[in-house]
Amino acid sequence: MRAHAVACLLVLSAAAMNKPRASKALTPREFEKQRRERSLATTKRAMAAEDLADAKAPGTLRLCVRAVFLCWAFLPATLTFWLAFFLGPFRRRLWYPLLTWCLGRAGACFVKWAQWSATRSDLFPVALCNSLAGLQAGAPAHSRRHTKKLVEDAIGCSIDDYFDSFERKPIASGSIAQVHRATRKGQVLAVKVRHPKVGTRLRLDVTLLAFGARCLEVFPPLRALRLSDTVAQFGDTLAQQSRLDHEAQELRGFRSRFRRWGDVDFPRPTLETPSVLIESFLPGELVVGIAKRARNFDDLKQGLDRKTGAYLVTRGEDLYLKMLLEDKVMHADLHPGNLLYDGEILVSLSILWGLNIRQARAISVVDAGMVSPLTHSESDRFVGLIEAIGAADHRAAAKNLRAFDPANAKNLSREQVRAFDDEVRTLFREKCRGYGTGVDFGDVVRGLLELVRKHRVRIGAQYATLVINALCLDGMAGDLLPGYSVLDGARPLLSAHRWFVSRGIPVLGPFVFRRLCLPVAWRLKGLYDAVAVRQFL
Repeated sequence: MRAHAVACLLVLSAAAMNKPRASKALTPREFEKQRRERSLATTKRAMAAEDLADAKAPGTLRLCVRAVFLCWAFLPATLTFWLAFFLGPFRRRLWYPLLTWCLGRAGACFVKWAQWSATRSDLFPVALCNSLAGLQAGAPAHSRRHTKKLVEDAIGCSIDDYFDSFERKPIASGSIAQVHRATRKGQVLAVKVRHPKVGTRLRLDVTLLAFGARCLEVFPPLRALRLSDTVAQFGDTLAQQSRLDHEAQELRGFRSRFRRWGDVDFPRPTLETPSVLIESFLPGELVVGIAKRARNFDDLKQGLDRKTGAYLVTRGEDLYLKMLLEDKVMHADLHPGNLLYDGEILVSLSILWGLNIRQARAISVVDAGMVSPLTHSESDRFVGLIEAIGAADHRAAAKNLRAFDPANAKNLSREQVRAFDDEVRTLFREKCRGYGTGVDFGDVVRGLLELVRKHRVRIGAQYATLVINALCLDGMAGDLLPGYSVLDGARPLLSAHRWFVSRGIPVLGPFVFRRLCLPVAWRLKGLYDAVAVRQFL
């Protein structure tokens, strides 16, 4: 009702403003501008109504229909599971692609899970990761008619009148939307169009998952996992990502925060609605494709490709640390499928030195719909955990893990705390000896997560996002630059944070850290990376 009231007021005010000029004829340009504005306002009201409808609780009949559809979608993979379990060649060549096809058909929730799983070659077989990686940018696309309708509603005119060219075939398709390449006034653009009924299907799937979580929580051993809270947080995150106008706002924020980084770029939004986002087109190859080649053919052992792997790993770590330590805003979907690498070869002619060949590298980050703002305490606690791993301090690691959720102080007894701390100490004695000892960061973190599950220690949603991104970074490093320690690479920044924030003066510590220590720490990290990477080239 409020939207209709506002719309009526806008119409009445526009009529009042235009009444004295009724005798003046509009030029074709003015008429076209007014037509586009009216069309855009109508489109936004319709999309807002659609989002409002999606927010309603789904009925029992729709839930049953969706449940039947999901059972039907996964039926091929279910019927052939035992055959795949016993026959390795069948599993690798046929069942993994079949499972990927079923996940892509099931909807956004399952595609998002597949995208995350594709980066976890440490947890899943390489063949499965390679198959799931196809959903990073190759999820099922929607029809051309749907794209045409939404885009024309957003721009207020026909596609042919607005764009110089528009590729009907999408260049990429994700869990929420698909991307088309277009040109307008000589500028190459990316047009992102939301899949049909994404909001409705998301709410149905999240409701079904929540029901399943409540059923599992009937068993006391599973109650501590807080499956219902996890499903609710996952649903909220996906709902946030489904609004492309929200993604445009986050992109502007990232562009502002990274404006001084010449080799890191984010798309520049030019027009956005909840269902359509038009932004600058960033060239490059998906990092997930480079990582897939590295796993399959071991490309990154020679010359330029090896340097590419070193650049992607070290700069990817820089991105993560800046978001964590400086910006306190984390891209919540920072996996290789959302990173583009552009390695353009620049050739210049010098009078003194002859032909000069160099490579200008750049990383572009896309799909910023999922963002996790961090409070200072959340950032400091997670950094404290990483610092504890680097210092081989099992007491600090256990303390920071318990602080990841305030409820742990009430729910954990002294005996549970003591048992948890003892097992963390044992884990550190076996696998974590600190900086410079070749610590497998991902292995240590996975061990800590196993202890968290075992002892029913709760972890907040923001910390879960930070952990997943860190594990994705570690997995990317394992594919592109085996042997490189992301923990040792972060040491200059973590040490500065430890002395001036974790142990520093409460008032001046953070200020000194940001203004004086961080610039020096960034330079030290660059020197460490330059020295460490040489042994891999």
